[in-house]
Amino acid sequence: MSSTAKAAGPADNVDLSLRAGWGVGALGVALLFNTYSTLLLFYLTNIAGVAAGVAGTLLAIAKAYDWATDVPMGILSDRTRSRFGRRRPWLLLGAFVCGGAFVMLFSTPAEATDTLKAAYVLGALILFNTGYTLFNVPHLSMPAEMSASYDERTAIMSFRAVAIVLGTFIVGGFAPRLAVAFGGGVDGYSVVGWTLGIAATAAMLGCFAATARARATQHVKTRQSVRGQFATAIRNVHFLKLAAFKLLTLVATGVAQGSVLFFVTNILGHSQGVMLWYGLGYASVSLVAAPVWTRISRRLGKHNALILATFGFMLFVMWWWIAPPSEPVALLIARSMVLSFFAMGKLLLGMSLLPDVQEYDYLKTGLRREGVFAGAYNMVEKTAFIAAPLVVGFILQILGYESTVNNQAVEQDARALTGIRVSIAALPAVCNLLAGVILLRWTLTREYLAELREQRASP
Repeated sequence: MSSTAKAAGPADNVDLSLRAGWGVGALGVALLFNTYSTLLLFYLTNIAGVAAGVAGTLLAIAKAYDWATDVPMGILSDRTRSRFGRRRPWLLLGAFVCGGAFVMLFSTPAEATDTLKAAYVLGALILFNTGYTLFNVPHLSMPAEMSASYDERTAIMSFRAVAIVLGTFIVGGFAPRLAVAFGGGVDGYSVVGWTLGIAATAAMLGCFAATARARATQHVKTRQSVRGQFATAIRNVHFLKLAAFKLLTLVATGVAQGSVLFFVTNILGHSQGVMLWYGLGYASVSLVAAPVWTRISRRLGKHNALILATFGFMLFVMWWWIAPPSEPVALLIARSMVLSFFAMGKLLLGMSLLPDVQEYDYLKTGLRREGVFAGAYNMVEKTAFIAAPLVVGFILQILGYESTVNNQAVEQDARALTGIRVSIAALPAVCNLLAGVILLRWTLTREYLAELREQRASP
């Protein structure tokens, strides 16, 4: 079937190669995003010689630009007409722009003047975030078009969830080691930029090629303005519930993850090196958990399975609260594995609700604006990513956590240690409780969507 053919009936399945082909694009995104998030500030300040305040400001400007471009990109992809369909041309363009700009970022001229370096970095950041949005928003719009099957879309999204975990582990576990292996300085990080930039571009291009036969939908003309379309879309009650759920759970996850190293070193008294084993435990269970949650979803329905994952995470995240000082590393790894299982359920099933919301909008309005919802969903994710480290820093500062230089050993007082427990356990538990309550009122079920399809198909 051609890429511009209209979607067929809900019983149609997507074969494994097509799911994997779409999912490999998310691996490219994950490689670039995680390197950008975890290594770039260190590289700019410690390797390229950009002042810390300048580097932070440039990153903030670029992130604000990135946040603001999601919905316009979604609208643009909704309105695109080409022989490749509405989404895939942007996958192709985004792959080259994003990969090229990424190499540029890790090739910042260290010997240039401060002004020239700042201009170079800002230009590369804007270019990178443009390419990232060009690819990611259309990519996230595709599952709702690839299949009209409630359960099949969960299976498609499982490949994105697995790709995110793999990308996170590859960057966290191997990118710094690669830089050190090639000298740890300008040359080492240049190798990181080229290696991951080429790998991510190849993954994105592979996604473009592998989705050539994916089903796609056509733009539906409307007299409603762009602003009007966006306004009516975000008033969709199901999207508002999903957005609130995602914001709460992503902030909770981000706060918990941002607190782990503080907990491991200050409360458990372990070295930073144990984080490798923590990461291995987390990643290994995530990969196994994705197909498990897909099967649970088929049996219980997405939102019921998501309720199970959300309240399960809420319960086990409180394990951090009761963990005693000097807890064995084996228990730390066990906790990472248990939390990983429920976190994967939240990640996968939360993403899988988005195509249902997109289909609901079409069934109620007749408009094809999957990109608008994908863009707005991305905005929610980015808001959470921005908020989480601010929340961690605020909690620790309010409760008296002492900063140090060169990782100098400092004995934190009891209030500061309580602050770490609040940020890693109590706050995430409360956020997941509120998110679970939202899901208890979720009504966009498999049966309701089937009923809406029948109504739309009736003369």
